Amino acid sequence: MRVLVIGGAGYIGSHAVRKLIEKGNDVVVLDSLYTGHRKVVDKKAKFYQGDIEDTNLVSKILRDENIDAVMHFAAY
Repeated sequence: MRVLVIGGAGYIGSHAVRKLIEKGNDVVVLDSLYTGHRKVVDKKAKFYQGDIEDTNLVSKILRDENIDAVMHFAAY
């Protein structure tokens, strides 16, 4: 499964990303880095820096990355 994790550079989101990858999922992360940290995102995850309010970016990610599921951990 290909999962988009919004807020995947935060504390809880980064742990979810790690577990999803351990279970064999392909993971895409969208995070604005307002409170998250790029260095905690697993290197196996594809990373986009941007805001969830950017509907064009979110639409592009959903379309281009063939996302099957979305997990939302963004706090800001």
